[in-house]
Amino acid sequence: MDTERSELAFDDIQIYREKYIRELDKRTDKTEVALNNEESLYALGLTMYSRQYSFDSLVYSVFATSALDDNIALHPEQRKILSLITQSRGLIFSAPTSFGKTFVVFEYICREQPQNVVMVVPTLALIDEYKQKIIRQYKERFSNYNIYLSIDPEKSYDFSQNNIFIVTHDRVIDENTVSLFESIDFLVIDEVYKLQKDASNERVLILNIDYYNMVKRSSKYVLLAPFISGVEHLEKLDDVPAFYSTNYSPVVNDVKVYDILSESERVIYTDKILQSIPLQDNTLIYFPTVVQIDQFINQTSTEYSALELDENPILNEFISWGRREIHPQWSIIKALEKGFLVHHGQLPLGIRMLELGLFNNSQSNYSRLICTSTLLEGVNTAAKNIIITKPYRSYDKVFDAFDFYNLVGRTGRLYQHYLGIAHYIKSPNDPSYEKNQAVKSIEFELTDNSIDMDINFGNYTAHPEFVNVLNMLVITYDEYREKIARKHRFSTVQFLLSNYYRYKAQLLDVLYRQTVDTAQSKLELIRILCEIIGMRKRDFRLNTFIINRLTYKYRQTVREVVEATLSSYPNENVSKLINTTIRYKSSYIEFDFYSKVDLICYFMECDHVSSVLISTLRNRLMKNIEMLYYLNSPSKKMLKDMGIYEGDIDRIIQIIGSSFSSVSDLQQLLTKHFASMGEISVISRYIISRLIS
Repeated sequence: MDTERSELAFDDIQIYREKYIRELDKRTDKTEVALNNEESLYALGLTMYSRQYSFDSLVYSVFATSALDDNIALHPEQRKILSLITQSRGLIFSAPTSFGKTFVVFEYICREQPQNVVMVVPTLALIDEYKQKIIRQYKERFSNYNIYLSIDPEKSYDFSQNNIFIVTHDRVIDENTVSLFESIDFLVIDEVYKLQKDASNERVLILNIDYYNMVKRSSKYVLLAPFISGVEHLEKLDDVPAFYSTNYSPVVNDVKVYDILSESERVIYTDKILQSIPLQDNTLIYFPTVVQIDQFINQTSTEYSALELDENPILNEFISWGRREIHPQWSIIKALEKGFLVHHGQLPLGIRMLELGLFNNSQSNYSRLICTSTLLEGVNTAAKNIIITKPYRSYDKVFDAFDFYNLVGRTGRLYQHYLGIAHYIKSPNDPSYEKNQAVKSIEFELTDNSIDMDINFGNYTAHPEFVNVLNMLVITYDEYREKIARKHRFSTVQFLLSNYYRYKAQLLDVLYRQTVDTAQSKLELIRILCEIIGMRKRDFRLNTFIINRLTYKYRQTVREVVEATLSSYPNENVSKLINTTIRYKSSYIEFDFYSKVDLICYFMECDHVSSVLISTLRNRLMKNIEMLYYLNSPSKKMLKDMGIYEGDIDRIIQIIGSSFSSVSDLQQLLTKHFASMGEISVISRYIISRLIS
């Protein structure tokens, strides 16, 4: 009963906070509001609004001044979190998007100076955001740290110095990588709700294994999440973290609902809402898929013709480059010419960074950013508004309340937008959402009933289907664990192994003919591999044609691939071809396709297939992918993961060499040689300029 009362009181406090924040938002004279309500603002923990006017706030600010930024006083909840991090070996804390969770983590590092820090984030975009905070925003505070954006098991690191490693979870999965650390002084895992079981997602498996291996080596660790009320079965973990959740928010997020009767009205209402929002107010426009983004760009009647692109040389150059490198009919160019920016996961990282940078730049004329669910991954923007055109992650995956309010929380920004507004276009078939439903309890796959966790941690005898696969491959459990278990779910292995035997005769026949006639196109080989992988039948021949072009020995531009494809498939939609080519080039071939073909190679080895045929597969296809996508070149991979356009990487390495591993080493080399890089793309110059300025 007491717990219920305290939770109710806490919620009531946030209601009162929102009342005062709304008052600040609607009044032009915000100083007067703060003066008149100084003590109330202080009492509600809104000291960022009252500290100049309240004696109590002034006194408080003396003791709460941030070590990162002298102009900022930590709000009471941030101070509480700092105290909990200090007191606990492990802590999970959940707070709204606008809380400043990342700021607290950097504040702790700045104050306590842990020697070796590992920060695990779900996306390369978040790596960039963390990196920018360290090397630009708080540069002086972290000048004594070496910053790394990858962990290379072949390199020797000086762990006696101060080091910060900022990596995605699929970069630390290898035990050889993790074992480099005798101990980790401070481990941070962001967006930790991604640890919950998702049988369709191999990355969830990887993240759970990372969590298990890295926590064991960590003196202190923190897990960050929004809208989490608890984590079930924590007691099953070897080390049980503390848990703290707060609904404290220094900004307010409102939802306005627009009821429609048919799907065709979504674009109409999106246009109407855009016309009602002042152009100076940054606005996100959310669509579930890239196809729907393209449709909107082609259909929208909203154009910001007043934008003068001639005044922005970077944009002019980018548009020229996009027409030449990608295609004249590329939807991103069409969007820019109508006054819209675009951000989605299929775009190369450097292009996403350029477009997001323009959106967050108050000097830019561009205040409309069209996006997909990539912005659910913790990427921060300067948005005051978001238009949710449809509450889906994809064509058929509807938002739950957690996803919906995570997206709503991307609006509003401390000191900039007191009130963030989500404009929700709702059909009769779309759900209604309540904020109290957004907070949910999750369970890590580590403690759930997961065959993949059992396999990775030796509890495999309870699964006869797994033992059967070992027998089929004629390998030991240790061999399976080393070669397969940390990379692929068992369901994936079962599926591929079944298909391998189904298509084995055809695969070996193709490989034999490829071995005899090395001049033969590898297209047929690509197609039989895609049959084994289980590529969908729709557009099968078209998609395999594109994959074949993207795995040539020499690198092809998107435009070259698209034009070659159009020569063979002249009736295909150009936008569709562009999007497919970019998606395959940016992510699919490097991650999904390569890893599954590599697994097929391992099946062939276990099956005692002729080494000549296996070598043909590796030499004709796998080595091309490794070369084109820099899989075995840490220095080139680092440049690619930072957003440098792939077509520029070899040229840059020729100029600066490859003897770097930390960000500071790379900064020095790029600063020294930047004047010699006149031939690189506008994308790469933008990325390098952000790094060295």
